[in-house]
Amino acid sequence: MIKQADENDILTIEGILIDVVIWMKKNKLQNQWNEDSIKWNSLSKDYQINDFYIDYQNGVPAACIAITDLDSKYWPKIPQGKSLYIHKLAVKREFAGKGISKELIKFAKKLSLKNGINSLRLDCNLQRNKLRMLYENEGFIYASRKNSENNYDMALYVWHI
Repeated sequence: MIKQADENDILTIEGILIDVVIWMKKNKLQNQWNEDSIKWNSLSKDYQINDFYIDYQNGVPAACIAITDLDSKYWPKIPQGKSLYIHKLAVKREFAGKGISKELIKFAKKLSLKNGINSLRLDCNLQRNKLRMLYENEGFIYASRKNSENNYDMALYVWHI
């Protein structure tokens, strides 16, 4: 079950994201997320709580995703409301490999269509080949490369109906 987050879910979102940050650090995966950037006081600079959705598996929070209708950092020429954007897609390690990422991507696609928007966009670290393959297998097309403020090379992807 996927549920839109509210104020009571802040610690749940932080918990899912920190689980992934710890795993990436342990596995030496290049990533722009860190312990500070996934705390709500940092996230709330770019997101509202209702941008987040939590995926529950048998009543347990397993994953989260943020979906917005504006991304001026990586897609500055796209007007607000003309596309939806996936951010902070994270699956707790105990639920990894069970198709939850695909479930959240499918949810984002349906939300896009429900809102009359025919495209969905995202960015991810250019070096994260397994993650990029997930997006490409879900129909996202590599659009361009951009350097982030943390000096990471980012791959930009778009999905159109």
